[in-house]
Amino acid sequence: MPVREILIARQPVFDRHLETAAYELRYGQPGGKAGAPSTQDAERFLDTLLDLGLDELVGARTAIVALPASVLTSSLSELVTLLPADRLMVLVELADYLHNDVREALRRLARRGCQILLELDLFDTHLPSIDDVDAVRVRLPDPTVLQERHTRLEALLAELLAPLASSRSGTLRVLASDIRTYHEFAVCRDLGVDLFQGPFLFRPLIVRGYQRPVSDAALLLLSRLADPAIDFEEIERLLAQDLRLAYKLLKLVNSVWFARRSRIESLRQALLVLGIRNVTAWVTLLVLAGVESKPVELVRTALLRARLCELLAGAIGSASRETAFLTGLLSVLDAALDRPLEAALAPLPLASEVVAALLEQRGPLGRILQLVRAYESGDWPHLADLPLAASVVTEAYLDALAFTAEVLGALGQTS
Repeated sequence: MPVREILIARQPVFDRHLETAAYELRYGQPGGKAGAPSTQDAERFLDTLLDLGLDELVGARTAIVALPASVLTSSLSELVTLLPADRLMVLVELADYLHNDVREALRRLARRGCQILLELDLFDTHLPSIDDVDAVRVRLPDPTVLQERHTRLEALLAELLAPLASSRSGTLRVLASDIRTYHEFAVCRDLGVDLFQGPFLFRPLIVRGYQRPVSDAALLLLSRLADPAIDFEEIERLLAQDLRLAYKLLKLVNSVWFARRSRIESLRQALLVLGIRNVTAWVTLLVLAGVESKPVELVRTALLRARLCELLAGAIGSASRETAFLTGLLSVLDAALDRPLEAALAPLPLASEVVAALLEQRGPLGRILQLVRAYESGDWPHLADLPLAASVVTEAYLDALAFTAEVLGALGQTS
């Protein structure tokens, strides 16, 4: 596989039912500027995209890609013939869109099957004619900005959506990004926004009358698994109290990821194959996957973080791979259980290094988790001191994507 001197990450875009409709692909260099990518980085990204294909990065979903005007007007229309153009949505800034040569390039891309996504400013009510785009994206402002302007999000969105009404009666869709909370998501959804992007899914929805979304047996098992004194007999007994969890663990061990010549048919065999430390991680995964009120993307993110934490820990050599994997999984426990992370972790007798990493981002594990979170959000400026070559991290990310897809397939969660 060729060396990939470009960092690539994906961010999910959800529909109104919080199912993953698309992924935005972000790319750049460690320490690179945030925002519009450079021509050189865009060319490196496209070379990698042609080499990999869209499927490895986004599966069967649409890929949203921002490209500089220099690339839009030069080589892109020829390159898209080598890609499934109907699953490519090109993101363009309004300032670029207003140039005639860019608009003509976008029309050529549209004729080849690409979709066009136009970035708009939520505070700009003077919109140009946008009959030739498929969707528009607006970034929600920080709440402090709204306070300074003495306005409410509902009013801003309504003012923007009003002049788009005639276009939206056709096929024009609206994507709201930088959604931080479930309240902001609900506001956007209720005003008719079609697509949603932002970290809100990975934050707990705190409500009165908290009810546990998983069984008491599963939570007890998690708490006991974190005890270094636990033995196989106790794990087997606890698993037997949650037959659904036990069945899923056996199914996972027998999946293609853990391919073996002979079938594993008992919990004891499964425990011996995995070992106690790996059982802890995989039971944690199964508990997360069993939270029916949460979208699959939450489990997908947990797996992706866990695998990337594991691989980076191995490459850097600063922490145990197994512990790093578990730390990545637990980093979404607050969103899965809809409780503050400190409260969600409290019943688990975790090692102090894991707790410090999750709650305070301290220690070697905390540093790895910071790197992974910055990577997944495409926060390239915060990766300036990345202790590994870009090619190593990109290959680890691609491995994590493949790993995540395979495990979710074994769990029957592919939506």
